[in-house]
Amino acid sequence: MVKNLNQLKKTIKKGTCLEILVHCRPEFTGQKRKVTMANTQGFYSIVPNEPDHKVSLANDGKGFVLWWCNASDWEFHDGICSIYCKGKEHTKEFLVMSFHITGQEVA
Repeated sequence: MVKNLNQLKKTIKKGTCLEILVHCRPEFTGQKRKVTMANTQGFYSIVPNEPDHKVSLANDGKGFVLWWCNASDWEFHDGICSIYCKGKEHTKEFLVMSFHITGQEVA
């Protein structure tokens, strides 16, 4: 179970799957994603098995990107990873996304 940003950075790598539990853009809530690339700046993810989805097509097929930002912008509880707007309070109003790692390919 991921407990901090350092652990998350070590866990997220190409092929890691996650499920978005809450997103500031409601159409992404409940979406399953697969990481296509991760580095020291952040990670890219696509919607698996949906090559024509706008998320999967973004950034030349790497998918949407989520920058790591600062550890103070993150919260980790019971396997749920949440990122908030940079430097803002950790409230629902400033929540960017909450997700959990499923660790398996999405069918």
